Amino acid sequence: MLLFCTQQKRRAGFSVIEVLVAAAVVLLLVGLLLPVVQRVREAGRRLSCQNNLKQVGLATAQFASVHRGRMPPGRIQKGNFKTISWSSFFLEFMDHVDRQATWEPVADAELVTDDTRLFMNADFRSPVNHKATTTKIRQYLCPSVSREESSRHNDTISESGDFYGMACIDYSGNSGVNPNEAHYFDHHGHPYPSNTGVLLLQQVSSLSQGIPYQAITDGLSKTILIFEYSGVGLGGGQARGVWASGLNCNYVGHTQRNVSLINPLPVKAWKAGPNVPMFSDHPGGVNALMCDGSVRYLVDRTENHVVLALLTRASGEVMDGRY
Repeated sequence: MLLFCTQQKRRAGFSVIEVLVAAAVVLLLVGLLLPVVQRVREAGRRLSCQNNLKQVGLATAQFASVHRGRMPPGRIQKGNFKTISWSSFFLEFMDHVDRQATWEPVADAELVTDDTRLFMNADFRSPVNHKATTTKIRQYLCPSVSREESSRHNDTISESGDFYGMACIDYSGNSGVNPNEAHYFDHHGHPYPSNTGVLLLQQVSSLSQGIPYQAITDGLSKTILIFEYSGVGLGGGQARGVWASGLNCNYVGHTQRNVSLINPLPVKAWKAGPNVPMFSDHPGGVNALMCDGSVRYLVDRTENHVVLALLTRASGEVMDGRY
């Protein structure tokens, strides 16, 4: 009887081969499910990025309603520095943002205070603006970012200097098509002039000098307002990736003819400004906010003439809506 019980116990176990087969099956299932999980997570991140842009779109519309139907200007020149750009002008209209901008005069720009506002009458690099410029604004950061320029780490500037510790932005204002390169032509075969977009590189002196809605004759739903330009830090030393900087407006189009307008290699994207491609870490494309507040996903294979048409506000291209 004892021998019989011992044999029964031995039969109740697993052989080495059975264990190896089970492990192989588990690994196979994990290998099959992991890409699915990653795709689901990226879909969630991409949706979050789209929601960021939609909030920017809503804030832009509210800004325009206060400023007689005009978009924010691309940037305002104050004194001898490029103080601020569109990303500062409508903070007051954005939900759940704990940093605001003010035009109040500054008695001493070198004084560090506990005031968290961005003082737009002072250089954004001034100590008085340290609290504001080092604050990350969630709506300005794409959650899919996995590659960062060497001057940026964890969404802040990590390189020593005037911009150290400043919080970054993954979105750029659309100033239009790069007018400096002869290989970009409109549908009539003519080179593009300067500032064909919406958030312009022109220096203006007040918030009332932005582009009016009625000047966007190509259609609000067919003109890009903001596009993804993610992972950028100093952008070649100019603080192009800092949200409080006056340099986060760009022409789209690279100086090199063979560089894609959407998602080229990072080395071709981050130090190209002010003539940049669109860039993101979403697989296969980038998000773009249109002037009507909608968000479109432009895939890598979008033809150049379509991208160029979406960047201009009044070039008269006919779009069939299938981009």
